[in-house]
Amino acid sequence: MKPKIIGIDARFYGEAGPGRYVKNIVEHLEKVDSSNKYYIFLREKGFKSYEPENHNFIKVLADVKWYTWYEQFVFLYYVLKYPLDLLYVPHFNIPVLYPFKLVTAIPDIIMHTYSTERGTTLPKPYFRFKKFIYKLVLTWALIRSKYVIVPSNDVKNDMMKYYGFLSDSKFVLAYEGVDPVFTTANDVELDLTQLGINRNFLLYISSMYEHKNVKRLIDAFEQMKTEGTYLGQMVLVGKKDKFSEDVLDYVKSKGLEKDVVLPGNIRYITDHEIVALRKTADLYVFPSLKEGFSLTPLEAQSVGLPCVISDIPCHREVFDDSVVYFNPQSVDDIAQKISETVKYSELKEMLRQKGYAQVKKYNWLKTAEITKEVFDKTLS
Repeated sequence: MKPKIIGIDARFYGEAGPGRYVKNIVEHLEKVDSSNKYYIFLREKGFKSYEPENHNFIKVLADVKWYTWYEQFVFLYYVLKYPLDLLYVPHFNIPVLYPFKLVTAIPDIIMHTYSTERGTTLPKPYFRFKKFIYKLVLTWALIRSKYVIVPSNDVKNDMMKYYGFLSDSKFVLAYEGVDPVFTTANDVELDLTQLGINRNFLLYISSMYEHKNVKRLIDAFEQMKTEGTYLGQMVLVGKKDKFSEDVLDYVKSKGLEKDVVLPGNIRYITDHEIVALRKTADLYVFPSLKEGFSLTPLEAQSVGLPCVISDIPCHREVFDDSVVYFNPQSVDDIAQKISETVKYSELKEMLRQKGYAQVKKYNWLKTAEITKEVFDKTLS
């Protein structure tokens, strides 16, 4: 049988967030597909860092910025230059005029319910217009895609809630996994004091968007400090942006600068340093109000860090009883569950062992196998 030609929009490769997915799905598709030919479309950063190990995977420089009008014409030009049998876009922002077979992977539709308007530098009317366009593009992506790969049943349920006119069979569940960089990384010498860390600490790693619920976590930490149930620090790791600056202002308003540390506002924190922080922290805490899969608690479990996280449908689905849950809307409950967990070493050890077992249920190789099956069905 003649091999098929598949294009992958991998322009996020090497970036945070969706870039983690793109990196792992491309690298693991290399391991599971030795018959089809792939063109991997990358921006300059990804082009420099990605080195295919499978000779059927060919990288193409397509340095076109995402979320722009420009990409709708120039990136489309790039993909139409190649005789693709299928275009795979592991995101919602498809080239809307692409006329041939299409598969997408959409991690969540959180923007339907939570806005990033507070942190935008755009004029508010233009931001709202762009959000309107986002919903149009997403809707068209869902209609045009032969299949849509989702990372949890919770995301599928959200899709069916907002897009009930679509067939249930269009959505294919493929859980994600832990990036091998977090399990194979060599230990690094990390001087915690340079990051402002000088005591035991609780750890949070993610962006600081509204739905991440970071301010309630800070309120709970302040309550624990006042009550004397936890006297360590809180370390919030995320990129420096308007959201993290807003969180830092909130910390300062409470006089907690020495107790709540944002090292990402000091400098970029590498993956290897994140592993070191996870191996040093008392607990991983994650208060998010909405997630599509929630990788960072799973990454914490992979190195034996017990997790105390929000009780939301996605977390129940992915983590089962391997974590301690709290009501993310209740500062009292957040404080209580963290305080109780950090206090009892037997509970932490039980969570550590359950976490190791839970991580084994998810891996990128399985994600890639399901993805290849979707390609095969689309091309048959």
